[in-house]
Amino acid sequence: MAFAFYAPLSISTTSFGYQQAQAAGAADADTGMKRVTLIIKKLRDAMGSMKDFDELEKAGLQKKDVDRMRRAMDSKIQQMMEDAIYAIRSI
Repeated sequence: MAFAFYAPLSISTTSFGYQQAQAAGAADADTGMKRVTLIIKKLRDAMGSMKDFDELEKAGLQKKDVDRMRRAMDSKIQQMMEDAIYAIRSI
């Protein structure tokens, strides 16, 4: 009785597919890091603008208007923080 043993010839395509998957994962991580960096930069700018509201109030803008602007900016900052957390988790 004779048995024929053979190895599949597609091993290289499997490993190549794995390398492609690794490269795609690295590209996704790089894109994700760029997105996180951009979100954090915008978040930092938005937090810095909160100080501008004090200046507007000192310049004579009504307190209720300044408070409304603060609430709107605070809401925007909260949303950007959630976006940053989501982007970090997706990396």
